[in-house]
Amino acid sequence: MKENEFLEIMTGAYEYAYKSVEYVRPVFVFISTIVSYLLFPNEAYVAPTVGLFVALILDIATKYYAISMQNGGFRNAIITRKISSESMWRGTKKKLVSVLMVMICCGLFMRFTEFLPQIAIAITSICYGFMFFRETQSIAENLIDAGHTDMAWFLILVKKKKKEFMEDNDISEGNDSNDSTR
Repeated sequence: MKENEFLEIMTGAYEYAYKSVEYVRPVFVFISTIVSYLLFPNEAYVAPTVGLFVALILDIATKYYAISMQNGGFRNAIITRKISSESMWRGTKKKLVSVLMVMICCGLFMRFTEFLPQIAIAITSICYGFMFFRETQSIAENLIDAGHTDMAWFLILVKKKKKEFMEDNDISEGNDSNDSTR
């Protein structure tokens, strides 16, 4: 083998490795693989997770909307600093971390109790159900705060169903007003 051929092969290998790192982003792939492993031990977890994240996004959006409506519009709310990135991020971060930790625990529970998947699925269903009811309640409260008093029936319904859900699953809730985006 000639020296030029060897140099071409090595240069080609280096370029291939560089492009694969640049385009594939192995750190992102590694992190997303870990998150996927923890959150989705079973394909049945995908739909509840997506539903819960949509509810979280709607909760955040309705909170911004409520603050805007209470302060004469989005622009005025920003000018008067009723909406500030720091305060909203603080509450949002707290909520996201809490929900993510519960979701990871549920995923790990499913991974470590493979011999009794029914128990893991039941506990996960309870956790996801409670978190979804809580987010739905918060969305309704935000809409009412924004002036949509016609949504009071929805809030009453959600609270009633959440209470029934909790009684059926023998859960007692602590301080319900400890919603981080409220």
